[in-house]
Amino acid sequence: MSESAESVWIFGGDQTLIALVFLQTADVAFTLLHSLQERHGRLWRYFGAIAGVKIPDGFGDVVFFGGLTVALWVVGLFGITGAVAWQSPLAFGCLGALVGCRLSDSLFSHVLLNRKGFRPNPGLASVPLYVIESLVLVIVFYPTMLAHSLAVLIGFVIGALAFYLVIPGLRMAGPLLFEPIQPWRKGDPQPEW
Repeated sequence: MSESAESVWIFGGDQTLIALVFLQTADVAFTLLHSLQERHGRLWRYFGAIAGVKIPDGFGDVVFFGGLTVALWVVGLFGITGAVAWQSPLAFGCLGALVGCRLSDSLFSHVLLNRKGFRPNPGLASVPLYVIESLVLVIVFYPTMLAHSLAVLIGFVIGALAFYLVIPGLRMAGPLLFEPIQPWRKGDPQPEW
C-alpha cells in the first residue's frame, strides 16, 4: 500500500481485513440478488419492449445476466479491495464507477421506468440495497474520494453512462441486431412474445 489505510477509508488499518471481507461480500451478494431478480423477470425483454426490439432469451441470459453480473463483480473487486490494497488510479476509478453504476442502474433502469408506467419492473425490489451500498461506500471511502476526486469522478461518469445509455442504445442499434417490434407504450401491459 502506498498510503496509510487511514487516508483511504474511515476504518483505518486495524480492521482492514474484516471490513474488506464484509464490504466485498455485501457487494457480491447485492449484485447477485439484483441480477437474479432481473433474470427471473427477463430484464432484456423488458428493455427490448420499451426500445422496440425483441431480444432473444439466449442473448439476454449471456449478456444481461452473465456478462453484466461478472462485470459488476470485477468493478466491485477492483473498486473496493483495489482502493485499499493497490491504491491506484484504476482502483479509485472503479470505486467511482461502482457507485455510478449502482445509482444509475437504480434510477434509469428501475425507478424512472417504473414511475413512467412500465410495470412490472424486474429488479426494482433490490434497488434500495444498491442505494444503501452506494451511500455506505461514499461514507466509508470519503477520504479516497476527496483525495483522488478526478479518478473517482471519471469512474463515476463512466459507470453512470453505462446504465443511462442502455435504452437509448437499444433504440438506436437494437433494430440492426434484433427483430423490431412495436414499442411498449407507457401504462400498457408488458407485451408478450
